[in-house]
Amino acid sequence: MAPNSSFARIWQNPSDFPPEAVLRELENLLRSNPDFWLKINRDGIIVDYKTSRFVNIGDKPETLLGKHIDVGLPPYLREIAAEALSYLSEKKSQVFWKEYSYGVEPNIRYVEVRFVVLYEGYIMSNHRDITERKRLENAFLESESRFLSMAQNAADSIIIINDDGIIQFFNKTAEITFGYTHDEVIGKNVTMIIPPEYKDKHDEYLRRYKATGTQHIIGVGRELIAQRKSGEIFPCELSVGEFKTKSGKMFTGILRDISQRKIQEQELYQYRNHLEELVESQTMDLKMSKNIAEEASYMKSLFLANISHELKTPIHAILSYAELGEEKSATVSPEKIKEYFQIIDSSGKRLLGLLENLLDIAKLESGKMRYLFEKNCLKETAKFVINEMRVILEKRGITVVLLDKEERWEAEFDYERIQQVIRNILSNALKFIPNDTNIEISMVRREFIPRKTQSYVNGIGIQIRDFGPGIPPEDLDKIFEKFIQSKQVKAGTKGTGLGLSISREIVNDHHGLLYAENHETKGAIFTMLIPCSREGLR
Repeated sequence: MAPNSSFARIWQNPSDFPPEAVLRELENLLRSNPDFWLKINRDGIIVDYKTSRFVNIGDKPETLLGKHIDVGLPPYLREIAAEALSYLSEKKSQVFWKEYSYGVEPNIRYVEVRFVVLYEGYIMSNHRDITERKRLENAFLESESRFLSMAQNAADSIIIINDDGIIQFFNKTAEITFGYTHDEVIGKNVTMIIPPEYKDKHDEYLRRYKATGTQHIIGVGRELIAQRKSGEIFPCELSVGEFKTKSGKMFTGILRDISQRKIQEQELYQYRNHLEELVESQTMDLKMSKNIAEEASYMKSLFLANISHELKTPIHAILSYAELGEEKSATVSPEKIKEYFQIIDSSGKRLLGLLENLLDIAKLESGKMRYLFEKNCLKETAKFVINEMRVILEKRGITVVLLDKEERWEAEFDYERIQQVIRNILSNALKFIPNDTNIEISMVRREFIPRKTQSYVNGIGIQIRDFGPGIPPEDLDKIFEKFIQSKQVKAGTKGTGLGLSISREIVNDHHGLLYAENHETKGAIFTMLIPCSREGLR
């Protein structure tokens, strides 16, 4: 390649260039190098130098020329230079490397020096200032130490795993929470603290994440079930973070044992179901009493207006079509007369349903509602209601998915009244959810404190989840109160709101719980929980 070519590269083909061009290029490179260097002969005499504004070795560089390293160099460099000369005299093709520092706090400087053998036996020492690098390294070590100290003494369990699920870190709180020592878990798969039924799910998540990069839980808090060394299962709250290392991705899990909180939540559900009793047992200030009275008066007036409309509509339909049928009986076809009777029948049934609701409220308030408690299956009860409502559901393209299990969902309850509760919840959902969606019904088992008792009992129930707009948070408990309806109903959705109030009273009479909550993604969840057995209940 011609020396004047724009692609000429001296250091790939130095023989293609005149010696003066190579020397000039070398001189330019050395001058542009920010490092300080000294050229020393085999006898340790300093024969040349290049200054640097970053490194200071004491005297002016020009005073070093012709001096032996034992005389010209500062004390902290003499031993290093002597060691380098000794080393390189035996290994001529090697490089001797070392770090040193000079100055006093807070102005200490750190330098990296390299000794390398040049032509004709000369040795060059290259001094590079690494103070900033040292500062960053020390800051990193201090940060790492601080992190380990905080992680070890954190109130929550902190566990770090690699992308194969192998535990890399296990803090002291995790040792206490799970019952394992640090040495027992390091290098083991994290599934050792996951209940057997969830292990495959965890492994599948890691495989899918490694293959696609799709994240489901990173950066999102969630509740799950964990397992202690003793085999005890307990609820916990988990948040997961991700970071990268040279060896691959790592995941940090921060877990909190929420067993006590779950117990408190169960007690809270009980208190929420008995809000009226709690309010009556407390002294209310005048302003709160005034607000409650005004709201109750407003909601009662709204209820009376709604129920008046609901009663008048079917009555008017019955009277109008009866009168129309009487007038037209001699002139219209039998099919038209049949249509009039069908409208009268539909309106009559609607009116009857409203009256039955009002009668149920009266019975519940007076304590005259009668129940027949027998051992029944909640699953079969739900299936009966679903089949009863099948025509309405199919017309709107709504599928009720019963998350079936092999065992029977047995408890002692009034078959017809619990049917009424399930029917009311499903009817309420149909008012708000769009067509062509699903409603999911599943079984739930857990201990809870029944109404007016202080002891836990084994409970069984059902959860009904829809995929509609959900319930405004401020209405989650109000929707079960008499004369109070959700804001969505106020906005124009048809209904009186009596169904949910009646349903809660029925469940209360079963010593159970009925409450609503919103799903974290979409829709509302209604949970009904009753004792498995009525033994010991009053």
